[in-house]
Amino acid sequence: MIMLIESKNRTKATFITYYQGFLAIAAILLFFTKLDIYLFSNHGFFIPLYWLLGFLLASIPLWLSLLRRLDSLSKPLVIWSGVYIAVSFISILLQPVLPKEQYLEDQYRTILFLLLALGIFAYHPLLTKWIKLTIMSVTFLNISLFIYEFFNPLSFYVKQVAPGRSSGFYGDSNTAGNSLVLGMIMTIDLIKPKYRLFYSLFIFIGLAPTFSRGAIVGWVIVVALLMIKKSIPRYQISLLLVFFLVIISILSTQINNLKYLKDSDGKELFHKDTLARVEFLIDPLAQKDDSKASREEHVEIAWRKFASHPLIGNGLGSGENTATISLVGIAQRSHNTYLDQMTEFGFLGSLLFPGLLLACVWKAKGEFRNQGAAFVIFLLAQGFFSHTLISESCSSIVYAMMANLSKHSSLQSVLNPDTDEFLDKLYFHNFHDLES
Repeated sequence: MIMLIESKNRTKATFITYYQGFLAIAAILLFFTKLDIYLFSNHGFFIPLYWLLGFLLASIPLWLSLLRRLDSLSKPLVIWSGVYIAVSFISILLQPVLPKEQYLEDQYRTILFLLLALGIFAYHPLLTKWIKLTIMSVTFLNISLFIYEFFNPLSFYVKQVAPGRSSGFYGDSNTAGNSLVLGMIMTIDLIKPKYRLFYSLFIFIGLAPTFSRGAIVGWVIVVALLMIKKSIPRYQISLLLVFFLVIISILSTQINNLKYLKDSDGKELFHKDTLARVEFLIDPLAQKDDSKASREEHVEIAWRKFASHPLIGNGLGSGENTATISLVGIAQRSHNTYLDQMTEFGFLGSLLFPGLLLACVWKAKGEFRNQGAAFVIFLLAQGFFSHTLISESCSSIVYAMMANLSKHSSLQSVLNPDTDEFLDKLYFHNFHDLES
């Protein structure tokens, strides 16, 4: 009965509730889309650090209110953050030489941003609804931007990092692809079951211009899992198979003609690397491209570093391949989250990312449990293709949002408040029993 009363109190909207909602929506629009980095990189508008400091100052009233409702914070995510901070400091103490100032700054910023996201996305029933609607809106926007950019390659950047591959504000096609799949996972329960496959296929249309192999394979895994769990009706599997048979048939018969397609300026739509990725989708085992070969080299270097210090690692920043430092001071890494963390922190590093994902979906209940499983499996797989899944601000936003949605599903499962009338009746009967 006490839990029911507390639940009804939580649903009351106060000024701080709307203020938190404003901060949450603004954080999604700015950080989940990586708009902060895009504005600075292309228009010189505020460095990303200023945005972080601005949100920290703006969230002070929110944090003061959270002192009276600490249970709104995701305890598993708070614990993981504490472990990550401890591991980072222990690593610094164990290494004979202090890491470079830039590495320390990057680590502090990652931790600070995750803690900020924890506060902004602290649980409230109304906030959960606003989060989902905002994520869906951003997902639809990204689909439009990616399709537009494919036909207008220089729409967002003076020079594309990966020519022929859409990335929108993200700048990186793999991150862009991941954002669409994550958006689908977090919002698919807003769609009626019979329309969910069509929603997933619509997401795939936006995903295709990124030519992100990891994200596309991840999309297939997520849709298959949701079908197995019946979140997407199983009887629609025939429609899904027909869709892919048509796509593969068209690509396999027209692969040699794709290189002749040009945009309105007469430039090729499909570049060499893009065509190689199309060939990979048709037959993953029959083709090898330069990107894959380059990644294998970085993995070998990182693995040798880990093997030299498997217990305590090599310290912050050791995941970088110093031989590949660019003019702007950025070096290549292993493109593997597990190996990157193992290189820096030793064996323990391999558990950090899985632990983070587990903390995000801890005690997820009901239908959202299926979405939580899809979330974990998708990102566990992406960990083998990317090394930025812990450090990027857009990733921290995702983890905090997922923790909020999981907490909501857990409370909904316990309380099952179908209507306010149901709560009132249950409260009345319990109170009457106590009086008797």
